[in-house]
Amino acid sequence: MNSLSADQLKTPMLKSLSSKIIVATTLLVVMCSIAFSMLNIKEHENTLKLTLSKHANSLSNMLAHALVPMLADESERINITAKLLDLEEYEHVQYAIVFDRNWKKVQLYLSPQFMQTMPNINDVPNFNVKHLKLGMDIIHGNITALKPIGDKQYLLGYLLLVNDYQTVLHEANKNFILSLLPVSLLILGFMIGLGIWINNKLIDPLKRLTSFTESITSSQDGNRRFDYHGQGEVANLSNNINDMLDRIEKQNIQNQHYTDTLESRKIELERIANYDNLTSLPNRKQFLETIELDLLKAERTGSNAMVLFLDLDHFKSINDSLGHGTGDQLLIQVSKTINEQLREQDILARLGGDEFLILLHDCGGDTISVAITMAKRIISALEKPIILKNIDVQTGVSIGIADAVSSNYDAESLISNADVAMYKAKHTGRNTYAIFEPYLQEVSMRRMVIANSLMKAIQDGEFEVFYQAKVNEFSQVNGLEALIRWNSSFEGFISPADFIPIAESSGKITAITRWVIEQVFKDNAKIQSQSSRPIVISLNVSAYDIYDLKLLSFIKEKISTYDIDTSLIEIEVTESAYLNNFEEADHFFNEIRELGISIALDDFGTGYSSMSYLTRINIDTLKIDQEFVKKMDNSSKDQLIIEAIIDLAHKLNLKICAEGVETLQQRNYLIERGCHQIQGYFYSKPSPINTLLDNIKTINDNSENSNAYD
Repeated sequence: MNSLSADQLKTPMLKSLSSKIIVATTLLVVMCSIAFSMLNIKEHENTLKLTLSKHANSLSNMLAHALVPMLADESERINITAKLLDLEEYEHVQYAIVFDRNWKKVQLYLSPQFMQTMPNINDVPNFNVKHLKLGMDIIHGNITALKPIGDKQYLLGYLLLVNDYQTVLHEANKNFILSLLPVSLLILGFMIGLGIWINNKLIDPLKRLTSFTESITSSQDGNRRFDYHGQGEVANLSNNINDMLDRIEKQNIQNQHYTDTLESRKIELERIANYDNLTSLPNRKQFLETIELDLLKAERTGSNAMVLFLDLDHFKSINDSLGHGTGDQLLIQVSKTINEQLREQDILARLGGDEFLILLHDCGGDTISVAITMAKRIISALEKPIILKNIDVQTGVSIGIADAVSSNYDAESLISNADVAMYKAKHTGRNTYAIFEPYLQEVSMRRMVIANSLMKAIQDGEFEVFYQAKVNEFSQVNGLEALIRWNSSFEGFISPADFIPIAESSGKITAITRWVIEQVFKDNAKIQSQSSRPIVISLNVSAYDIYDLKLLSFIKEKISTYDIDTSLIEIEVTESAYLNNFEEADHFFNEIRELGISIALDDFGTGYSSMSYLTRINIDTLKIDQEFVKKMDNSSKDQLIIEAIIDLAHKLNLKICAEGVETLQQRNYLIERGCHQIQGYFYSKPSPINTLLDNIKTINDNSENSNAYD
């Protein structure tokens, strides 16, 4: 009966108005809950998508920026792998790929989770990257970022970063729905139990929360917060949303910090790209951009423009003797000194090393005159010593001048022509200027051909050693000087006066010196075996050989290989090479003397500080420069100089050798004054080894005739 009563009571309850309200309210709550949940899920998805996209964008921007130095320098590319491994802390990153500028893969990173689902890494990526636009996109349910590495003008490559979007979205929706379900059930229970009033009380906060989320989405204002005081799921949801907005705001602040950092680094990179780090002057790139605009204007108006190419004299010896730090300070001081001579509108740039460029603006009609005046001012300013570390550093500058009209208003040609003119100034005697002339281009091309052919000449056996006899006071051959000759395949015979300076300036002189040393050591046994008395063979070294740290080891090795009696070997060095690099030269030749090899100072008398150094250097022989010998027949002053040199050598217990002797009168005069050795065409010209021994025999046979030189 109780059961029936329950049924009877239940039926009218269902039919009652309150039941209908409860049912209607319940259905309404269910429908509203579903609609509210769908709306919140959509808003949640949009917010999550926006957050993940911003995160992926920031992460890819930072990573692309960090990869710039690694992709620019081949030696740094090994660090790309280590940099990509930093992505392991980002759990939603599936993979990242670094491409070079030609879309060739440089490095691939796969997250451990993604690697387990990817049997073949060659399938990554599963879309054509080249067809993507730079920026953010969603491909196959993943957030994809494609970023350039480097700027537009110096593009190094591309970075592809793929983030898992679907998995994150599904997990977030699942959690979101699970968090809403208790709220919905609670609201439904409350509506059934308490009616429309409680139902309305619960719906109202949800409506406000929905309105708040919509306003956030439409306004993109992440600083707003949902103000709700109470308890329950709505309060928790509002707190969660507020917490999420707090995190988004913090991320935005962090992203802004990253953006500001990238902007500052961009400015720094632009400075590095356009200005010299040492002197803060414009570099070659910046100078070219400026001069190209200037040349366009000059060509349009039919005017002219001038470029000065500056190269410091003897900078290498200063750098080597005083250190690179002092050399850098010298470059800074030189740049300041040059700038002080320029007009406000002129531009000074550092090309690199000890080379500078000047663009003269607004020269008016007489551009050549303005350029010459400017060159003279700079040369005069740099003639004054520069004080560095309490040391007076003396330098100078060689300047080449070229104009836009002669260069067809082409920037590269204009700089190249000024460079060619600068080399003419150096060969003229340094610390001067020269103006470009068309024939200099041919001279420059010949220099380049010679420089590029030197190593091939050694390989192809185009070089040959000639020997010139040195004769003692008894007219007997007791020495030979080894002289290199070049019979080239493209020009025929090239004078050593032409190719030796080119070999020195191109850094190939050490290879030639080594070839001569080995060839002389090979010839030594034959020369000594065919001579009735020991013959000392002289070899020449340049100032650049003195800095070759491995040359001494090479000489020792070849002495052992060819069983050389070092007392029959002499090294000749010019006075300028020894004295201009005194500390290095003194150390080098002390090592040479320890091997038992003697030292001769060539071209003696041409330097301005010879006398002050003679007591400090360890040499065995002084060679009188041939210019004195040639002039002594007609110049009493040159005779006095020769006599003074011979007398000085006797007092210092040095041997004397006179070179360039061509007449019997010169020979007799020198022997009578106490010269120990004669070298010159009077006895013999330089000759190859196959005719050398006959020449030696002829000279020695003539010496047996006591009247030969009476």
